[in-house]
Amino acid sequence: MNPLLAQFLAEANDLLASVDDGLLQLERNPGDPELVNEVFRAAHTFKGSSGLFDFPELTRLTHAAEDLLDAVRGGRLALDSGMTDDLLAAFDLIRGWLAHVTAHERLPATAGQDAAGLITRLRAPLGGEPAAAAERPAPVRPIDPPPDWLAELGTEWLIETAAWLDTTSATLRFVRYLPDRDCFFRAEDPLYLVRQVPGLDKLAVLGPRVWPPRDDYDEYACLLSFVLATRAAVGELTHLFRYVADQVDVVELDAAAIHRHLEGEPEPEAAPAPAPATEPLHVDAELAADARAVLAAAHRTLAVGEPTGTQLLALIGSVTAAAHALGVPLDLAGADREAVNAAVEGVLGRAPVEPAATPPAVDPPVTAALAAPPAAVAEPAGRADDAGGQVGTRVLKVDQEKVDRLMELVGELNVAKNGLTFLAAAAEEEFGSRTLSRRIKDQYAGLHRIAEELQAAVMDIRMLPLSVAFGRFPRLVRDLSRRLGKTVELVTEGEDTMADKDVIEALADPLVHLVRNSLDHGIETPRERAEAGKPGAARLTLAAVADGDAVLVEVTDDGRGVDPERVKRKAYEKGLISEEELESLSDADAVNLVFRPGFSTAEQISDLSGRGVGMDAVRASVEKLGGAVTMRSELGAGTTARLRLPLSMAVTQVMVVSVAGQRFGIPVDLVVETVRVPAADVGRVLHQDVVVMRGEVVPVIDLARTLEMPWSPDPRADRAVLVVSVNGQRIGLLVEQFHREVDVILKPMEGLLAYADEFSGTALLGDGLVLLVLNLKEVLGLAARVA
Repeated sequence: MNPLLAQFLAEANDLLASVDDGLLQLERNPGDPELVNEVFRAAHTFKGSSGLFDFPELTRLTHAAEDLLDAVRGGRLALDSGMTDDLLAAFDLIRGWLAHVTAHERLPATAGQDAAGLITRLRAPLGGEPAAAAERPAPVRPIDPPPDWLAELGTEWLIETAAWLDTTSATLRFVRYLPDRDCFFRAEDPLYLVRQVPGLDKLAVLGPRVWPPRDDYDEYACLLSFVLATRAAVGELTHLFRYVADQVDVVELDAAAIHRHLEGEPEPEAAPAPAPATEPLHVDAELAADARAVLAAAHRTLAVGEPTGTQLLALIGSVTAAAHALGVPLDLAGADREAVNAAVEGVLGRAPVEPAATPPAVDPPVTAALAAPPAAVAEPAGRADDAGGQVGTRVLKVDQEKVDRLMELVGELNVAKNGLTFLAAAAEEEFGSRTLSRRIKDQYAGLHRIAEELQAAVMDIRMLPLSVAFGRFPRLVRDLSRRLGKTVELVTEGEDTMADKDVIEALADPLVHLVRNSLDHGIETPRERAEAGKPGAARLTLAAVADGDAVLVEVTDDGRGVDPERVKRKAYEKGLISEEELESLSDADAVNLVFRPGFSTAEQISDLSGRGVGMDAVRASVEKLGGAVTMRSELGAGTTARLRLPLSMAVTQVMVVSVAGQRFGIPVDLVVETVRVPAADVGRVLHQDVVVMRGEVVPVIDLARTLEMPWSPDPRADRAVLVVSVNGQRIGLLVEQFHREVDVILKPMEGLLAYADEFSGTALLGDGLVLLVLNLKEVLGLAARVA
């Protein structure tokens, strides 16, 4: 993929997110001018970046959206919900297009057809397709007197033009364009705008009166300006320069006005330099070498092939600035390729040069000439010894695959490190060298510290704020609440809470289910809320907080709440609970029945809910992450769903146990305790082995029998029981032997073992053994079937 396109795609997501967020805020605060400006700038930046590529449908659609936002910004239109819907739909369509571009590097074949209706709707508030008469008027000066900056086009050309105009009744439009210093940071491209001027007759590219010294020069500031003559109509120029109208002067002159200007012969007015006035540069050896290097690069570029219009304008600016730096007067306004090349050869022949000056080995990029004089090409604006040179935060965007690869290498390093403990044991037991064993252990200690610090550093890179997961919900809540006819205020708390990127990504679907459930089932209509004495606008809260090595996420609404009696009746009718459970279940336990597979209280099935799979999918997704979900509710007051998730899925701490000579891993966060129980203390109740621990009856499952592994424990030996907690229930697992806890990089089951749901993944131990990590929920289900 083109690196420039890859960068555009990487930045586009942030820009589109800014537009979405700003539009949603604008809908709540329509009179906030700063919000309007932020949304417009984001849309304008996106449109400017997209114009670099051959995506005409994308440019047309963003252009229509930008025009509508510009009308809102200028106070000509008031943004309403209908306009917001159209703008959001347009940027949703663009987001889908960019996904297609990421895969195929081109827009979908149906892009033009898909965009046509949206463009019509976006332009409807503006009166349809743009017309010159409807545009905002540009600052057009009267024909008499002409401006002084007209002299920049050259006396000879003005005389010829006036003579030609004398034979007609026509006029010409003259434009002075003074780009702001910071225009590049607003995605404005002065060269691109000048290239778009139709009927261009004459162009002068002007530099400042005095270039700043190289030590003070900022190559990211635009110091050039433009004076041009065109046959285009005022309306066309107004439309072209509408987003930089405050930087442009347009005048319309006839032959008589030009004659009056020539008779007065005013002194040429140089374009005001955006930078503060500085002392003139001196043509020393270093400056001469840099300037000649720029001229040589331009000469080679012209000799290789035919430059495009943009490249030629850049070359003109570069060559003019280089000649100025060398003290050679040069006017290339309106020059073509051959004229520029001839001028370069002439300057190279006449320019002063010091014998010791050596041109740089690398040709400076001529496309940077718009912003950089030749004296500053070889040196960046911020020097290493300049303490104040750092601007903004030092952020480096890295491809996600590279971070994942780094995490894999950390896992391999841990495996190699853990192998040293086995080597130390072998040195002492097999070779009888305690000294060698101790040295290996010392090396292990140092390597262990480095590996832990490296793992923590990589984990920090993978950590993202919960705001990444919460970011999609303002739009979702707005669209669904409008669709359901409800008024809902979304509140987010703890967005800066950090979690691993895999957890953040996997959290999206469960949160969507919970939010949709709150909007559809939990929150009442405005009429129902008024009858209940509640405010008309409901409140939906997304909150996150760190809790040790876990993160808690809560979805809370102030709606009707859950009726535990109704839930129990529905569960009993669907056969999800027995009659005994119907009578004995507490209200808190009854509320959590909504997570049972197939449970739903919806009377009608809709595309939002009612099929009985949403809340079950939430529990399944959360448990797959190694977390848990619970719900609490108060009838008439609201409901809270709480998700407890591990901070990271990349590194898992497991307890290693042996069963029938095979080692297995069990997530440590599920382990309650390890105990050894006399064989005689293991009883049996209703075909189930049990053990009484501190007055509580704990069922015991033979892990070897469940996994169909041949093993018979010694009847006289104590039983090793690993007590775990699954879904709030304490269960004992009968194992052969306990081993130590280890940190592992968990790999998903693939290939022929992908179907084995009783295993959540594999990990490699230091001695080369592949460890199978158990999925205890599936193991317990398998044990129930075996029994």
